[in-house]
Amino acid sequence: MRLLPIEGTKKSISELAQMAKSGPVILTRQGKPMAAVKDLSGKDWESVSLANNPQFMAIIEESRSSFRREGGIGIDEVRTQLGLKVKSRYRRNSRKRKKR
Repeated sequence: MRLLPIEGTKKSISELAQMAKSGPVILTRQGKPMAAVKDLSGKDWESVSLANNPQFMAIIEESRSSFRREGGIGIDEVRTQLGLKVKSRYRRNSRKRKKR
């Protein structure tokens, strides 16, 4: 993450976008955060718009809170009920570990 004061900067939007490829760039005004420039390469429009929609994020948080309070059906159970393969939660290392 890099901080960049907007007072007196001569960076262009292209330069900011290039800087953001190595991590978020926080633009500051009088030392306080004002805006962020983040690399979104490889993201789709739907994911970006939903992740930045306060109403959608409130719905997701309410759903998570409800699940914590009241419980519910986990994703593995949903997959089982739909007759889908339950995905393993752990990646197995295909290489054998070296003995020390």
